[in-house]
Amino acid sequence: MADNTPISICIITKNECDTLKECLKHLKPYADAGNHEIVIVDTGSTDNTVEMCKEFTDKIFFFEWINDFSAARNYAAEKASNDWILCIDSDEYVTEWDEKSIQSSIECGINSICTIDMINTGGFGENSYQEKSSLLRFYNRKMYLFTNAIHEQITPIKDTTLTKYNQLKILLLHNSYSGTKEKLLPKAKRNISMLKKQLSNNPNDAYTLYQLGQSNYMIEEFEEALKYYSQGLEQDVDPTLYWVKNMVVSYGYCLLNLNQCEKVLELEGIYDTFCEYADYVFLIGYIYMKNGYFNDAIKQFELATTKHDYSVLGSNSFRAWYNIGVIYECAGMIDLAKEYYKKCGNYQLARNRLLQL
Repeated sequence: MADNTPISICIITKNECDTLKECLKHLKPYADAGNHEIVIVDTGSTDNTVEMCKEFTDKIFFFEWINDFSAARNYAAEKASNDWILCIDSDEYVTEWDEKSIQSSIECGINSICTIDMINTGGFGENSYQEKSSLLRFYNRKMYLFTNAIHEQITPIKDTTLTKYNQLKILLLHNSYSGTKEKLLPKAKRNISMLKKQLSNNPNDAYTLYQLGQSNYMIEEFEEALKYYSQGLEQDVDPTLYWVKNMVVSYGYCLLNLNQCEKVLELEGIYDTFCEYADYVFLIGYIYMKNGYFNDAIKQFELATTKHDYSVLGSNSFRAWYNIGVIYECAGMIDLAKEYYKKCGNYQLARNRLLQL
């Protein structure tokens, strides 16, 4: 594309040779087609990461790791040749890329920042799931930089900046939060340590509390996760933000995992606030199911399938239908159970039940 504005795609990495190679193999064709550069900042690799990167780019720089992701990202932006920066992590793979959406966002002006969509895989074994999210990853370095040592966020350099938000038609797959507990433990411990340090500077920061809850939930430390979610929800938070909605739902699942089935019913009290969020409606159905209110559970699962706002894939479709099938199967209504299991398509748990029936 001869007449487009080139951007810099910035990646920070350390000892991730294999995953980064896959990332770059997916990314390079799109970068080349748009005349974009790839900037790699290595924070101390001892494997073959740096040599491997030379296959894809000559823009390779080194940054001494100081336990601060924002510092590393801002250094990468400084080393870029272009002002427009797209951040991608070394364990993320591009599956969709619309160059026109990038150029359109650039034309909106340098105070534009943009989200990209991501599908995260998490959980263990049959409890694994996929969750979609929108993350702010595209910005102009003249107007913005990253802040926070971990779970960093794009922030205006000047308080007076009137930000325009846009959506890039880019989709990434991210798999580093799936696998075994043993595999996830080192990353979770690192994140928790950094988040606690960040929290010490601002003890009432709801977003940091939420991320501490997430890191503990990831390794099934549910009591610790519950503590942080509870503190986060005590703050003055905006219920329309995706992470606030996720915090409410994760709080509910913590209580269920801790067998506090009666206490979790208290979440009915915020139904009107979150009733358009499929994950919340699904959770209410699951709470009813766990408490033996099966007819009410079915109603909520059916209602969840009518909602368009969701995070976990299937919360407004196959996961809801699967639980309805389970209820009918347990009630001995096998034909109805089969009907709902079939609606789940290729969902493995439903396929397993159909084989058993």
